[in-house]
Amino acid sequence: MSAVPALDRTRVPAPGPLRPFRFPAVERRTLSNGLEVLAAEVRGFPVVTFDLVMDGGGVAEPSAQGGVASLAAGLLESGAGERGAAEIAEAVDGLGLALDSGVSWDTAQAGFTSLRSRADAGFAILADLVRRPTFPQDEVDRLRDERLAALTQRRATPAALADEVAVRSIFAPGTPFSRLLGGVAGTVAGLDRERVAAFHAARYRPRGAALVAAGDVSMDEAAALAERFLGDWTGAAAAVAAPDVRPRFDRATIVIADRPGAVQSEIRVGHVGIERTAPDFFAVTVMNAILGGVFSSRLNRTLRERLGYTYGASSSFASRRQPGTFTAHAAVQTEVTAHAVAEMLREIRELREVQVGEVELTDVRTFLAGVFPLGLQTTDGVASRLVTLFTFGLPDDYYAHHRDRILSVTAAEVQDAARRRLWPDRAAIVVAGDAEKVRGPLEDLGLGPVEILDPATLG
Repeated sequence: MSAVPALDRTRVPAPGPLRPFRFPAVERRTLSNGLEVLAAEVRGFPVVTFDLVMDGGGVAEPSAQGGVASLAAGLLESGAGERGAAEIAEAVDGLGLALDSGVSWDTAQAGFTSLRSRADAGFAILADLVRRPTFPQDEVDRLRDERLAALTQRRATPAALADEVAVRSIFAPGTPFSRLLGGVAGTVAGLDRERVAAFHAARYRPRGAALVAAGDVSMDEAAALAERFLGDWTGAAAAVAAPDVRPRFDRATIVIADRPGAVQSEIRVGHVGIERTAPDFFAVTVMNAILGGVFSSRLNRTLRERLGYTYGASSSFASRRQPGTFTAHAAVQTEVTAHAVAEMLREIRELREVQVGEVELTDVRTFLAGVFPLGLQTTDGVASRLVTLFTFGLPDDYYAHHRDRILSVTAAEVQDAARRRLWPDRAAIVVAGDAEKVRGPLEDLGLGPVEILDPATLG
């Protein structure tokens, strides 16, 4: 009997070959009322997902009514057509629907996932929610007050406070992205039923909107449902001017959101990022994964594994129709705050200055390509990609080539992306922590001016 070779536990096993993957074919059709339909058949299970995507995101709301888009979407299930909130909940539960609604900066969205046999009944509910919400006064008041309480609670949560101060520090005042998508207390407090209903009436319109369908459904079936329940829905949302996206600072600036007595600091290093349609999107995706986008990233290896400062450090790009944010994140003990900031900036600069090695690059590309299909194992996952295609005007075969484009990114392209898209010398460096203890060490880094912010003064 031959001996079994000993397992070498000092070496990481090599990754296996990528499994074959095919994104379903995408079909498009436009109804007579201007509603676009995108469908992707995914047979095998009797499950369907439908999502309506409308031009009712945060960018479309008046600045004095920040949060109205989010409030309107959140109230759709509070009453629609002939049903009240309880009746909607009972119908949804009886049909076994997974119902969802929400907003991004770019769009408002409402949809459901169900068994194919429940699609007609589910679509009838969805059509009511989108076309005929009643916005009961008591529900408007309740949800508005809940949102106000949540905004207050956020200020007491270090991570949420750091996130809020970060966007305020990254974007110039007047840029919509310089505030929370859900609004701030000063704007949310002024929202009432009249404003919510007016926003809905103006923005939830079929021309310029889309229905996406994924799962056990054909284009003909999806279009027939849309014609049946939405065919007499008319109108178009008025065009919205693209916001003027400008950075707040033109040099590295440290902003300390003072939390006296805090034993930890929440750190954010960020600046204006890229739009979703940027030509170097795939190079930026790979570059960010190397920096802080996966568990084996440089930021995590440095701050967690080598220094033991944090449970996790990461970085991300939030891409929209207009440039979003780049942000690196970490939470560390107060006494190592300055050194953690210095190390985060060092890693960013090194990625700009030194070309990534082939082994590290191959590992990251293979990981990103390997995990991509995992998000497409459900009809909801496929539908979400169709929403992305519509929202950003991407070609129908975009995801068919997604893995190949990830795998083709070169070391030179990664370095070029880092040089053009990472700006350590113009970053907003936000620390939510004890200003008395961290200010001096941060000033000693010589990065730029240091501002102290009292969270109680935030609008």
